[in-house]
Amino acid sequence: MEQKSYAVLVSNAGVFVFHKGVKILLDGLYKDLGRNFTDLPAWAWELMKKGKGELANVAYLLFSHSHYDHYYSPYFMDYMTANQVKGICFPPIDDTMGLATAEAGFADKIIKFDKNNEALLEQGIKLKMFTTRHVDKKYYDVPNQCFRLDLDGVRLAFLSDVDYYEEDFAKEIDFTADIAFVTPIFYNHPKGRKILRDIIKAKEIIIYHLPSPEDDRFMYFKMAQRDAEKYAQEGEKVLIWNQSGQNISF
Repeated sequence: MEQKSYAVLVSNAGVFVFHKGVKILLDGLYKDLGRNFTDLPAWAWELMKKGKGELANVAYLLFSHSHYDHYYSPYFMDYMTANQVKGICFPPIDDTMGLATAEAGFADKIIKFDKNNEALLEQGIKLKMFTTRHVDKKYYDVPNQCFRLDLDGVRLAFLSDVDYYEEDFAKEIDFTADIAFVTPIFYNHPKGRKILRDIIKAKEIIIYHLPSPEDDRFMYFKMAQRDAEKYAQEGEKVLIWNQSGQNISF
């Protein structure tokens, strides 16, 4: 029997994708040093660093940018010691602790993109990458990599902390997706919703990168819930992911 394909929230912006036996982990080796979101679950990390459990031995590791709540070099290095990984998309190099060393140490595993920023990972699994700036003005100098996975025709876009800068999105010839993962800040802004509808054309939107309920001191969930009720259009499904284990099959 063919196994179902699915995406499941690890925590924060960490998402695990499974398709045709291939495991992909996005922004899933992180540590929230700023204590604004929710740390990687301790039980998950204990298994991962031993090469055990569902999140062990993922084929591909994808990182949107270098902030510690998306990528943490000590966790990455520990994971690579205990697990077999085929390909990696590192964050753009900057002065983040250990990032340059990690990239140099695993240069042979770096995913190579063509001139259209696309890569064939496996038969039936394609990856497209699009880079623009981080949403926070304090971090405009931090490039944020958006990813789109094409899984035998089902397209999933992961925008992470991307800014709603329309000009960059408009330059993309094709970044459409069936399901788009966006932050509550992106969905809250009219430009963000316009990008989702006019450029990405997603019919299903998952608002992620929220703290777990017990850590949500800025009440991101309430904002996302209010916006989903207020702005969702006919034929557009909006889900909110703020708890580990939330998932979708496709």
